[in-house]
Amino acid sequence: MLGADVVVGVLGSREGKPQDGAYEKLHDLVAGKLAGTAYMAPFDAEARTPRGATGWTRDRVQHAVASAIAHDPDFAAQVRSLLGAMVPEPRRS
Repeated sequence: MLGADVVVGVLGSREGKPQDGAYEKLHDLVAGKLAGTAYMAPFDAEARTPRGATGWTRDRVQHAVASAIAHDPDFAAQVRSLLGAMVPEPRRS
């Protein structure tokens, strides 16, 4: 199952951003959900560096996204739909 760790991995890295608008949709969805917190601005600033988002900045966003996924089924469904189009599910053996 794709979750908050994958969301911050996708949003927190400069590597391989899809050009189909899915990244922007995911970013806008998460930023909208976390509006009113001070989490996204520092996260976005770090994500634009060569190293990407790390440490406390990444952890705060991951926790906030995980909480939102757990408490808002509509948000969770939207996140999973966008991630499903961007990141293949791991194969189970």
